[in-house]
Amino acid sequence: MSLTSRIEARPALQFGKNVRERLLTGLCALCLSGVAAVPAVAQPAPSGDPERAPFTIEDLFDVSSVGTVSVAPDAAHTVYTRWRRPNIIRGEQDGGAVSETRVWMRDGTNRLVLDERVGAYSFDWMSDNELTFRSGRLEDGGSTIFGIDVSAPQSEPFPLFNSDSAIDMYDTSPGASALFYSTTAPETEEPDGAETGFVVNVTDRPVPPSHVVRVDFERPDVTESVLPIEGYISDLVASPDGRRLAVSLSPSPSSDDYMLNSLTIIFDGEAGAQIATVPTTGKIGDIAFSPDGRYLALMASPARSDSAPHAIAVFDVQAETLRFLTDGDDADEVDFFWSADDELTVLQHRGTQSGLFNITVEGNRSGETSHSGFVVHRFDGNGHGIAGVISAPHHAHELATGRDMSRRTEGNPWLSDRQLGNQDVVRYRARDGVEIEGVLVTPDGVRPETGWPLIVLVHGGPESHYFNAWATDFDRPVQFGAGRGYAVFLPNYRGSTGRGEAFAALDRADAPAAEFNDILDGVDFLAASGLIDPSRVGITGQSHGGYAAAWGATAQTGHFAAAVAAAPVTDLVSSHGTTDIPEETVVNHYGVAPEEDWELYLNQSPVFHAAQSRTPTLILHGESDSRVNVGQSLELYGYLRRVGQSPVRLVTYPEQGHRLSRSAVRYDYALRMMRWFDTFVLPGDRNAPLPSPDLEDIQNLVAGRD
Repeated sequence: MSLTSRIEARPALQFGKNVRERLLTGLCALCLSGVAAVPAVAQPAPSGDPERAPFTIEDLFDVSSVGTVSVAPDAAHTVYTRWRRPNIIRGEQDGGAVSETRVWMRDGTNRLVLDERVGAYSFDWMSDNELTFRSGRLEDGGSTIFGIDVSAPQSEPFPLFNSDSAIDMYDTSPGASALFYSTTAPETEEPDGAETGFVVNVTDRPVPPSHVVRVDFERPDVTESVLPIEGYISDLVASPDGRRLAVSLSPSPSSDDYMLNSLTIIFDGEAGAQIATVPTTGKIGDIAFSPDGRYLALMASPARSDSAPHAIAVFDVQAETLRFLTDGDDADEVDFFWSADDELTVLQHRGTQSGLFNITVEGNRSGETSHSGFVVHRFDGNGHGIAGVISAPHHAHELATGRDMSRRTEGNPWLSDRQLGNQDVVRYRARDGVEIEGVLVTPDGVRPETGWPLIVLVHGGPESHYFNAWATDFDRPVQFGAGRGYAVFLPNYRGSTGRGEAFAALDRADAPAAEFNDILDGVDFLAASGLIDPSRVGITGQSHGGYAAAWGATAQTGHFAAAVAAAPVTDLVSSHGTTDIPEETVVNHYGVAPEEDWELYLNQSPVFHAAQSRTPTLILHGESDSRVNVGQSLELYGYLRRVGQSPVRLVTYPEQGHRLSRSAVRYDYALRMMRWFDTFVLPGDRNAPLPSPDLEDIQNLVAGRD
């Protein structure tokens, strides 16, 4: 009997209007190595065609991307989300990203399951056809898990389970017709002192821990049982038979503890008794039981100092032994699923590319596959099938299935009408001989005699890296930069992911100056190759990339005609006292705390070099940023305005965090960034008049609404 038939019939849901869900998503012909050019896989843009218009900032509102994928137990259905940003230019209400849920079937059928009014996320399966999910839009207070039969075209979603309190996360055990969820008791309501003026925030107010609840559907009535599992829970997975439960717990709700000090503990799924603790020492990521429940696989860091959980480990629950299967690779393992009781299928990112392989719990590898012409960003599957999210230099994220990752969707056919830039992988030697890799995008057409003007786009993290794939967004001026005549360089400097922990650890020897030297060496290499004009170079980035842009505008001001720094770290000493991850910064990057080496922290701070700045600098920051406090931008602005020698402007966005989420502010960001580069980089004039603080495009848009 299906789960749907075991649950009392419920009326179809009525959807509210004008509600928004915020989602996160995620990111040549010439391969330049050292001095010699080495052929690589070509990714040419469409041939020059005057009928094609260049890609613009406004085109981003028409881009839709596949976000998450979830493969059914029998792999006959693959559910995926397609997300986009509200098109405020066409009059849609401002807000965060919105998504719809679709299903792709083996016979090629592709249809809508849940539209944008639902905003479904957090998918799981109770049977081959029955999908469970949560909703970011239905007015349930976050306390409902929904279900839907994806095999029936006219099926309506129904409330599968309602909790008395908000659900933090959940996982299903189809074999036991059960699910587990974590929930946090609401904080005790204090008397409201707003009317009398007593409105205060106390930073060390205790945060209530979460606890775990098991829900059984097989019994005559749906039953709940609270398990004796309590703490600050960051992940929760159940074995397929419901007999075991793995919970990742941290000592406190702080970001530092979540990143560095979380441990995965295995409990009895019925009584909640603790069975074993997985003995990891560093960062951990996704966890999953094998189909028979004997093993728990997890993404993990072999060492506490490792900057990312880049390796696959397997814990034998019976023997209570942990084995790292992929430690030492010159690549990063980023995702996995169980393809058999004793075998995993693994997604690997190697430099700017991706690949797959199988590995047994004994460490034996087989079926290694490298992808050419596209990159797999994430995937899902089991022993019956596989699906992934892929992108390529000239198409955004789409659904692919099968081990060969055959593309199944085309969400942006209009891109064929745009003239896109040529995208290539470049490799060069840094000043100390280390090979550095990156991506270069150049405008379609003939290179100017003096070379193209260049925008250097530095990724954040530094636990991140660029792929030879689709990389354009409002804060990443890749294709719309090329459409305006710029070359765009995306360097994967030392400290980046994608090349194993040994490469990621190279930045610790001279953090962060060595990273920035890699970026400068790349610019010099491109200039020496005649591709770019070294007198017309701008730099931009967000977070750690904003740090690089601020460093370029101060300590390396001679190299950059303009800088756009978003959420930048500018004073390492004060940043250490205001960020939510001070311990992670020390353990994974600097190796010493500020009080142990004040000189290091001072010398590596852009504000310390502000007096020598001759680079026009635009600073952008969300006012509610807890990762990089907005005070970092205020400091840089204050110093540059007082002692710098070039124009500076600071723009802050109210109610926005570390990543800007709303369409309106992202559009504002992109317009300001490109106007700054057009003013100072395109003509190569650092002394050009400062542009107006207002944006004509925004003024016209607002006037049109009025």
